[in-house]
Amino acid sequence: MAMLETEPNRLSDHCIRHKKIDRDALRVLRRLHDYGFYAYLVGGSVRDLLIGRKPKDFDVVTSAQPREIKRLFRRCRLIGRRFRLAHILGEGGKIIETATFRAKPKNLEHGQIIFDDNQFGTPKSDALRRDFTVNALFYDADRDEVIDYVDGLSDLEAGLLRTIGDPTTRFREDPVRMLRAVKFAARLDFDIEPDTRMAILNERAEIGKAALPRLYEELLRLAGGGACVETIRLLDELRLLEILIPELAATLSRLTDAERQRIDRLFQALDAQMAAIPRMPNGIIIAVLMWPVVEAVIGSLAEPIQNSRLRYLVEELTRPLAIRVCVPRKVMESTIMVLVSQLRFERLVGKKNARQSFARSPNYAAAVLFAQIRAHAGHLSPDSARQWHELEQEFVPPPLFESRPRSGNRKSRSSRPGRHQGRRRSPPS
Repeated sequence: MAMLETEPNRLSDHCIRHKKIDRDALRVLRRLHDYGFYAYLVGGSVRDLLIGRKPKDFDVVTSAQPREIKRLFRRCRLIGRRFRLAHILGEGGKIIETATFRAKPKNLEHGQIIFDDNQFGTPKSDALRRDFTVNALFYDADRDEVIDYVDGLSDLEAGLLRTIGDPTTRFREDPVRMLRAVKFAARLDFDIEPDTRMAILNERAEIGKAALPRLYEELLRLAGGGACVETIRLLDELRLLEILIPELAATLSRLTDAERQRIDRLFQALDAQMAAIPRMPNGIIIAVLMWPVVEAVIGSLAEPIQNSRLRYLVEELTRPLAIRVCVPRKVMESTIMVLVSQLRFERLVGKKNARQSFARSPNYAAAVLFAQIRAHAGHLSPDSARQWHELEQEFVPPPLFESRPRSGNRKSRSSRPGRHQGRRRSPPS
């Protein structure tokens, strides 16, 4: 192995144990090491293990280049153009993402778009390229050491989220880092370091320069990260919410303390449901964010709105968000239908044909789940909660996500009876 530059801070007295590390990740680390390469766990998995949280995934960084990684692992594919990554397949379809140590591209001017990021480097150069100090820690499984080039261990102990390098420069390089700062601070219950916080307030308008699909993905991670209340409050405090979802920011600004607590319970109910089911539809996450806006507008109307006008109203309220963060059409349709279903429910619940038609709609299962979230938050009256429960018993919702048959066994849509239909518990009378 070649000598590495600049000795980092090495910590051997830590709480990381191999039994807490994914077996496939350990297998990747050991094989790379056995063939003479440096290989470390990196990023969120190291951070979470050090603070006693269960990591969502395990990423590996190595001195091996992509083609060398591919030669070592049979179940491996290389992805990416700007920067090549190796996806190594583990048990149950799990992916261990493995990257080569990166270096900053040479002769890169400020603001220039990076088209080719395949500049390989050293552990130090790789650490310095990462966003926050607590995300730039390495774990060497062979020597059982945590390796720290950026003083991330001190920030981790202090519960501080700090950018690596000048925060203003880093946020101008990639404005989405501001949203990632909020995500990590809310999820980990960390404070944002003062200079980093000030840079977010000063540079928040840069969010408008980010790629729209990235904003959409980050919005889902923000709201669906298990700390929705803290996330929305921090976005609002740093004035990022008025850029991402100004409709929600304006609605929240007009609420009393009691009304804000009521909305917080809705966000807490989303967290609880996400912990209880394997996967949450994206349309429901967007619906939860937009429900306070829809509810406030409906409540401000002098007269009840006609059934035929409900969808038009919801479309008008949600269209700006769909454009602003490039929400996919299918997700937006699900969001609209879920929101409209909550508004129409009490008007159709007493009519058998209307209930049956509602249960056959494509987004029936999502509508029921959203009603469960509202019930958990205490937003439904006892009568309305009972009626939703009775409807669910009468027409059992289909799975939220359809399993896709393998190619070769795929049936035509017309040959799948009952698709999207609510299924009765007993034969109809």
